[in-house]
Amino acid sequence: MTDQLTNHTTVFENTVASLVTQDKALVKTTGRHSALMFSTILSGAFVALERFPVTPSKEEKASFGKNYLSDLTTSSRKRVSTNIFKMVENHSDMVKNSENIEELQSAVGTEFATTKKVKNKDGKEEDVGILCDSFNKLSKALNPPADKEKNENTIIGNNPDIAKLKKLFLMLSKLSGNDIDQVTVYVSKMKETTDNPIVPLTSVEAFHTSLNKPLISVVRDINGTA
Repeated sequence: MTDQLTNHTTVFENTVASLVTQDKALVKTTGRHSALMFSTILSGAFVALERFPVTPSKEEKASFGKNYLSDLTTSSRKRVSTNIFKMVENHSDMVKNSENIEELQSAVGTEFATTKKVKNKDGKEEDVGILCDSFNKLSKALNPPADKEKNENTIIGNNPDIAKLKKLFLMLSKLSGNDIDQVTVYVSKMKETTDNPIVPLTSVEAFHTSLNKPLISVVRDINGTA
């Protein structure tokens, strides 16, 4: 086990040293630089997993970067470190099941393979497999784009019904208590429909309480009551 650990560390340190040379040579756009980034992440995953059998803390991650990646440019250090720990935290079994960097590279290539449409000789489209064999491909696989959730303002802006409700709330918020009570009477006499259920304002206090909630929460409350 000691020999294996030492071997993994040596391989990692050698790839980092080579990557440092490429960084300093300012040839980051070459295939050589990308290949070294890829190898450094894979070899670094072995070392990180050996040192952190459980999920590492921010301090431990920083210490790891300081010990092994400090000579890299800031950009390379951040990208390499981020992806090493993505491998360790999300794909530890893949690392554990590989004896060396070659086996891990093969496993990564297959696990994160993608397909693309290409036209064959007959002009028909067919799927062609593409192995994950470069830094950019691995980084995309380990860092998929997050779902872009719309915030409340966007939801309100894109929904005319909610926009009307917001306008109504603002208008009602300027009424006196007696006027709100009168509005309650009007609303309570209206009939519900399947498409537009009416939820009466039960009291002045309840209404003012609702005004202190985020608008989307009020809408959810109404829908839930309905």
